[in-house]
Amino acid sequence: MMAGAELQTDGAELVSPTTGVRLRKEHELRGTIDLYKFRHAPGSPIRGEQVRLQFSFPAEFNESMTLDTGALQGQPLYLPDGKIPDNQFTNWGSLFYNSKTNVVVGTSLRGGEMARNARRGHSRFTGVTTLQLTTTTGHPEFEITFFGYKPGNERFWWAEWYQLQAQSLPPNMFPIFATDDPSWAPGEEHAFWYIPGPAEAGRKMDLVLIDDIRQTLTARVPFTVTLPVTKVAVTVGGWRSGLYRLIAVPSGKAVDPKVNDLNEKLTTVMVRPERPSSPALYVAPTDMWWAYSTNGGHDYHGWRTGYDGSVGYSPTVMSSRHHRYNHFFYSLYERFRDIHHLRYLDGLAKTDNMQFDYATQYDVARGRVKLGDYKLVQVGNHSEFTTVESHRRFQEYLGAGGNVMIHGGDSFAVIVEYLPSLENPRYIWQRGHVWTHLSDQPSDFKAPMLLPSDAAPNAPIVAPTAGQAIDYMNAFHTTVGYWIPGSKAVVANTKHPILKDLDLQLGQEVPGPWGSEVDFAYEPQAWDILVRSDRAAPEDREFGIDAYDPTPLHRIAMALHKNLGLMMVCGENYPNIMANPGSTLFRELYRRSVRHLMDRGGNWRSRPDQVPASQRDKTLVTLPEPAEIQAVQYELPQFVNFEKQGWYLKAAPYAHYRVEASVDGQTWTTVADRLHAPWRGAQTDLFAPVKVRYLRFDGQFSNGEPFQVRNVSAR
Repeated sequence: MMAGAELQTDGAELVSPTTGVRLRKEHELRGTIDLYKFRHAPGSPIRGEQVRLQFSFPAEFNESMTLDTGALQGQPLYLPDGKIPDNQFTNWGSLFYNSKTNVVVGTSLRGGEMARNARRGHSRFTGVTTLQLTTTTGHPEFEITFFGYKPGNERFWWAEWYQLQAQSLPPNMFPIFATDDPSWAPGEEHAFWYIPGPAEAGRKMDLVLIDDIRQTLTARVPFTVTLPVTKVAVTVGGWRSGLYRLIAVPSGKAVDPKVNDLNEKLTTVMVRPERPSSPALYVAPTDMWWAYSTNGGHDYHGWRTGYDGSVGYSPTVMSSRHHRYNHFFYSLYERFRDIHHLRYLDGLAKTDNMQFDYATQYDVARGRVKLGDYKLVQVGNHSEFTTVESHRRFQEYLGAGGNVMIHGGDSFAVIVEYLPSLENPRYIWQRGHVWTHLSDQPSDFKAPMLLPSDAAPNAPIVAPTAGQAIDYMNAFHTTVGYWIPGSKAVVANTKHPILKDLDLQLGQEVPGPWGSEVDFAYEPQAWDILVRSDRAAPEDREFGIDAYDPTPLHRIAMALHKNLGLMMVCGENYPNIMANPGSTLFRELYRRSVRHLMDRGGNWRSRPDQVPASQRDKTLVTLPEPAEIQAVQYELPQFVNFEKQGWYLKAAPYAHYRVEASVDGQTWTTVADRLHAPWRGAQTDLFAPVKVRYLRFDGQFSNGEPFQVRNVSAR
């Protein structure tokens, strides 16, 4: 519509009957792309009239791509449950794709005002999505272009359009790198995708694979650039598990694997082992890498305005954080240099014989690695996002007596879903935050306190208090806060085995540039706080939202859970402390923490089960005769229906209880205090060996139902 009246057309022109403004249609074929351009017709009045165009798409057009703020932004046009994604990035430079017919259509605008906040809608009843764009005609070079084409590559269907527009794009847009999967394994066939600039056709290149942990050259694969997308086939050799950097260089060019120029294009893959080859596993937080890729990445405002449906287009590897368009590994190279963590672990393998395998969060979600095959699993820095599959597998692993180290802050705070499926993650959709999030709560929300705000740096933590959110759903029993700028990290416990015999004093500084986001224990009574900030301060609301919070918080730098084999290492800048050879105290505490968790419980799994079948579902268990045990396993009600949409946003019942042991049935000793945190599902308690004849579970469920346990075993 124009000037409030329907446009009239004679096939060659669009005419406003009220103002006489005429837009002439011109057709042009550029390569395989059909372009239909509407410009001011000769003699047409140049007036600032409003133009509103409305498009209707059948449901099959369910992918879109827009160049916005210097980065490609991709979104589904609609979501599986009929929800419409935020239209922040829908403008006059958007493309829409029908994968069933392999057809791309789109629109672009020159000489007019972009419709940044277009109206969108989707009908679940008709399967039709609508898009409405508005602009004005006043510029003499005003031009609306509608286009369509069949892409040569269905995965990177947008390539031809942006190659056509290359002259008007940022100069470092091309080439674009991508891999078919963030994780490869020896013997597999994989693809590296090279999306070139329009002038690169025929260029001879080498794909270079570098073992980035050990900084050695692994392989070179020659290829010739073809338009619109070049596929480079890679056969994965018997390469060591770890992180591999992929670069593309002119054929035969010398490469120094120890040099990593972040202004050059790169992408990475994690090579996982063909089968478990080490007792410990490092899991790269690829859900976070995908969500924060600025190629359609995390919707920074959506969940703060009550919208839980931000999405990201994941197959392309880009980052506009520094306008390099090279990779989306948010922390790995550009933020806190997480590569230092991986190189430190490789050093432990050499000096302490503590070997690590490497895999991705996507591998965990797919079941391509099994956490139960490992004594210890580490999760990389700022693992903010998790699928339900990954969340449950970590929760079950911890409940089965496994050991986990989380790093940085904000660990597993947000549930995401791969679209259209777990096996084909073209998009990542943010479902919503897990129950509590310290930095996104109202100002009257009470946070937990380790110590009074005026406590001395050497004050012992004797009576921490819980916050209001006792019923959280995070698998790691944490929420997120921020390190106090300028605050030191100090020793908070000298008696724990990790710190024992180091001749440390309470309040002694653990030097390092501590900073950024940290994980925070909502039930500090359930944790042994090993290192904390030397002072407390109110928690700033994230990006200044909400109101002032007067609750003073001491931040946690290192802590070990009393019931679970779970350790947190905070904040996000820890890799830069780890990389400094002068950070001897932190490096030693970290090394001891790894060893402590690896050795936790000794060989308890190999001990025989002492509980007879007739006693397995009782809260008072009687063994046939006194026996020495050091582990008890059992099942509580799960209380959470993981198949129900939004389970992570609602409160659920939980258990508080103690596990007690006795030889004579008269005198009882507590072997596990589970009075803190919401307990559900399968659990394992490890303790010093004790001789028992009776085991007693003394507790209650928050919903008032009779307390019960199932499948009790004691080893």
